[in-house]
Amino acid sequence: MGEFITGSEGDLFVQTERDLPFAHLTCVGVGDLPLPLGDLTPKYCPDPANKGKFVISGYIQGEPGMGSTTLVRPLSSVANWLLENDCGFEALVTYACRGTRALATNYDLAVVLFGAMPTSSTLLAAVARGPDEEDRIDTNAAISYTDRRLIYHLVFSRETVANTAPANAIYFLPKMCESRCGPARGLCEEGFIGLDGTQYNAEIKYIKNGMAGWEQTDTDPYLYFGGDTSDVFAVDTVDGHRAISSRGSVAGGEYAEIAYTENWGVNWQNVYVGTVADQTIQALFYYGGRLWAAASAGYIYVSDDLSETWTAQEAGVEAPGIQLNDIAMYSLQVGYCVGAGNTFLYTTDGTEWNARNGPAPLTDLLSVAVNDKGHVFVGAADGILYVSRDGGVTWAVRRNFGAGSVDWIAFDETRRYFGAVIHNTAAPVGTVYRTIDGGATWNALAGQTPTWNSGLNGGFICDQNHIYVVGETHAGTTFIAVASPSS
Repeated sequence: MGEFITGSEGDLFVQTERDLPFAHLTCVGVGDLPLPLGDLTPKYCPDPANKGKFVISGYIQGEPGMGSTTLVRPLSSVANWLLENDCGFEALVTYACRGTRALATNYDLAVVLFGAMPTSSTLLAAVARGPDEEDRIDTNAAISYTDRRLIYHLVFSRETVANTAPANAIYFLPKMCESRCGPARGLCEEGFIGLDGTQYNAEIKYIKNGMAGWEQTDTDPYLYFGGDTSDVFAVDTVDGHRAISSRGSVAGGEYAEIAYTENWGVNWQNVYVGTVADQTIQALFYYGGRLWAAASAGYIYVSDDLSETWTAQEAGVEAPGIQLNDIAMYSLQVGYCVGAGNTFLYTTDGTEWNARNGPAPLTDLLSVAVNDKGHVFVGAADGILYVSRDGGVTWAVRRNFGAGSVDWIAFDETRRYFGAVIHNTAAPVGTVYRTIDGGATWNALAGQTPTWNSGLNGGFICDQNHIYVVGETHAGTTFIAVASPSS
């Protein structure tokens, strides 16, 4: 991490618990030893000479003679979090702080370190000092880590789309290096947008290789024209990719419907899901080769063959007649689903779903996501983002965004640590907030003015520095915008 620190411009922050923001590791004493052995107080200070390493300085205090060359009290007896911590922790290294250094958000460039641990904890023998001197013991505390992510300040800019329908969802295929299986694919270069349906107007747009902008698919994905697309998903296959979309509007008397294409919407395969008339699907979630669908009437469906066949896991028993709005899986066994009227469902075996009390009585729950520690975040129609550390047994308010609704929340698919939230006012106007600390804190991104959109419906996190959002028609055309590093 040394290359990101120059002289005194850098700072180190640590996250001691996932629900806590990054704490500033300052040059202040954090512990002592009892007399008569003397007072050994470690300090943490940036060490410019070693480019990013932090010097831990211990010094003997008290009257002369209190310390001696035979002092052998180990450093582990000192209340020293950094060196006594047995588990890897997340750390934030900032470069060129802006304003108050003690705030983790004050940076021009930062890097999050995962699984950080000091690689050196050796102290030289403590030395007695004379009345006119203070002998110091310096130890470099180089920090190792298992992974790192660069963090920039982001600003939103709108992209031009030739369409007049509201957009509800967006999804991109992951970045891919060139191999014998295919050419390279850049970040957020190939993706799909799901739109509201208009008569004889295909409800999916796509982009290829980041070139030529967003284009309309050749054909309508659904058997009955005019259906709204509620969610989209795409996955690489042996011969290319498969894009999947769900119909989120009622087709009179028909069952819930999924459509998929492997040729950019030239042809679609249609699949009826379940046997409930007038049923709709509101959200899709993919994990570990399985695809889940949250539907109306309290149903949850699952597919093990990328939507060719579907099985009902929850048939409206735990949530009879309830509109389910979103679903998220933490693993193949553990997952959560939310819906109208404070409906909160969970599974611990990946098959059977049960109900628990949600965080907001008599309030619709609109969105759900799970971070890397398994903490559940739920967005509600009261404008509040809730969090539970125990699978929904107990709840806490993580952030009250004010009147409106929290319509979308997600964490990045790679680490589930960097996240984004959409909050819509009643107007509606949407604002996007980002977290770089696993959901402990959320900050609004730049480039969002009081009237920059007419309501946001969904988004996609390409990585920690690129976030797409889509929404209602604004200034006459479909709204799509991307947050990317500011210059």
